[in-house]
Amino acid sequence: MRITLVSPGPPYRGGISDLSTLIYTELVKNHTVQFINFKRQYPGLLFPGKTEYKQGEVSVELETERILDSMNPLSWLKAVKQIREFEPDVVLFRYWHPFFAPLISSMSRRLKRAGISAGLLVDNLLPHEPTVLDKALARMVVNPADWIFTMSQAVSADAREHTGINPRRTLFHPLYGLFADQIPSAEARQALSLDERPVLLFFGLIRPYKGLDDYLRALADLKKRQVEFQGLVVGESYEDPGKYHKLINDLALSDDVRFVDQFVPDNEVPVYFSAADVLVLPYRSATQSGIVGIAFQQDRPVIATRVGGLDEYVTEGVTGYLVPPEDPAALAERLEFFIRHNEAQPMSENVARMKSRFGINRFCRELLEALDE
Repeated sequence: MRITLVSPGPPYRGGISDLSTLIYTELVKNHTVQFINFKRQYPGLLFPGKTEYKQGEVSVELETERILDSMNPLSWLKAVKQIREFEPDVVLFRYWHPFFAPLISSMSRRLKRAGISAGLLVDNLLPHEPTVLDKALARMVVNPADWIFTMSQAVSADAREHTGINPRRTLFHPLYGLFADQIPSAEARQALSLDERPVLLFFGLIRPYKGLDDYLRALADLKKRQVEFQGLVVGESYEDPGKYHKLINDLALSDDVRFVDQFVPDNEVPVYFSAADVLVLPYRSATQSGIVGIAFQQDRPVIATRVGGLDEYVTEGVTGYLVPPEDPAALAERLEFFIRHNEAQPMSENVARMKSRFGINRFCRELLEALDE
């Protein structure tokens, strides 16, 4: 099959680029694949981070066709021309934010007029920080697509509710196999200057919907319960980090929590997960989480809130636990149970046994099967 993938890819950082790299790397084993990449994703005023690009040592070097400029429709026409010359059987667009709806909708319609089918792989149909335009833009991007794929039942439900379209198939978020394997926990802890107390990891970009303040309040509750732990907060903040530093001080957690306010280079990701006993995701809203894909690839259990599609990934009492959102006391109670019952090792072993169900090879196989239906 000849497939065109339209998505951010290297040298861009972040989960969209990383997952598209995995999809391309898997598909190209048995198919001819064209990767249409961006040369500009966002205008500077709309990007809240320090840089869009990977820093430090990267896991995968990949040559792509960097054509698309989100702000320049002429680049969209150029990309359509190159796709038509490639003559794919299908074009697969990644969709994760309404900002890109005009670009994808315009390209899809032009490709359809040329007799080329377009599929849409939807990470988030609606953004976590909503606006009044989101639903209209969702309909704009979905209507010209021949196939809609999602990675959680929550996003499939959004598609049915807000666009009236039933996705072709609900897939899953694959493991991030592009990162190196875990290293011995003692070695990782030594590298990070951590002691022997259990390590509770909050990882990823810091945005309001991710509930970092609930995580910190849960740790303060855990401390009152006289449970020993070390909290790690690792990720670049897309909001004022000062309020979290203040909260850490106000909750008397300065000796128990380390805040690493940076986007972690690829080669350092396994160090943090190898040092951790469990990943904690106190999200207030979610679709699916690529961070779970990193944790499971590193054989680490997950304690998360029961929102969006997170319960499709975490098997209660086996690979982690689920708690109500915005309930620090419930999160603290589950963390206490996890620590006092020494569940880190047996749950890690469970993850290692079960994680193949989320492999990129299965993901791509199911995607291709759906395209052939």
